[in-house]
Amino acid sequence: MTLDELARQSTQIVRGKAQLGSASARGSMIYTHYRIQVAEQWKGNWASQVDVAVPGGEVNGRRQSFTGAPVFADGQEYIFFLWTSRTGLTQVIGLSQGMFQLQPGALGTLMVTRTPSSQRVLDANGKEIVDPAINLPLPDFKDKVSRILATKAGQ
Repeated sequence: MTLDELARQSTQIVRGKAQLGSASARGSMIYTHYRIQVAEQWKGNWASQVDVAVPGGEVNGRRQSFTGAPVFADGQEYIFFLWTSRTGLTQVIGLSQGMFQLQPGALGTLMVTRTPSSQRVLDANGKEIVDPAINLPLPDFKDKVSRILATKAGQ
């Protein structure tokens, strides 16, 4: 997914720290839950915490894993593009494509980074696309997302 698609299709965009919770089974699927301590809300309704379910994990000795599922470091700060289903399950949209890590950069500027997917990425028509790396100062990234959301609102 492009940044435009992530921003437009997400129900929430937040900046926050991930805290590992527990795994649970929902039907035949296993999810690992993370609690996101929200520092900033860029889209959606404000919440100080968001429960995010990531496909995969281990419950009662049964383990599932999914290619492309995001992996969060406990206590690490990220920008999350989230989508909440009708059943109330909130997930990172586009799997690992909707998660951007915040890291200190030169001169104390926070940098928003995401490495390209190591998996083969296909568009909606099945054509292979290049998943670009992202490495932008936080203010530039936030401005870019704001412009995308403003364009959507103005259409």
